[in-house]
Amino acid sequence: MPKPKLDKKVNIPSEIIPKLLTNSEMRMLKNRWEIANLLEDGLSIRNIAKQVKVGTDTVVRTARMVEKGDIKKVIRKSSEKLPFKTNTPWIFGKHE
Repeated sequence: MPKPKLDKKVNIPSEIIPKLLTNSEMRMLKNRWEIANLLEDGLSIRNIAKQVKVGTDTVVRTARMVEKGDIKKVIRKSSEKLPFKTNTPWIFGKHE
């Protein structure tokens, strides 16, 4: 029997997201949001990777996600660039 089809659009209140995600997941979500905004601003992949302190492969992967989904519309409508902040330490040091 096939799996029932579920609606992929789920409206999750922003205040619950930090409670559902681990520190690492929150950091990666923050990075992806920041990368998406910088891509929209027209920065190069290398500059974005350097600024966000991630690898170029992460920037390219996020760029593909942005192109596939409706993320561009959300970025353009969003008045605030980063809706949440994390102060979690990185594996190889402390993120500023």
